[in-house]
Amino acid sequence: MIGLPVDESEELLDGLWDHMVQDKYTWRQDWRVGDLIWWDNRCAMHRRDAFDGSKRRLMHRTQLKGTRPV
Repeated sequence: MIGLPVDESEELLDGLWDHMVQDKYTWRQDWRVGDLIWWDNRCAMHRRDAFDGSKRRLMHRTQLKGTRPV
């Protein structure tokens, strides 16, 4: 929020982070060959955990143009 003091801003953001990382709001993928994951960057946060750099990783990225899902 514009004009919010830093300490209040940090408290608000900490509360939001704590809320959204609850297990009931998260998805973890145990990857298998052939898996496909699709998400909407407009309404999802995503990250990856560390991985074995000696293993082969093959990733393809696709983008769709549009205003909202139907």
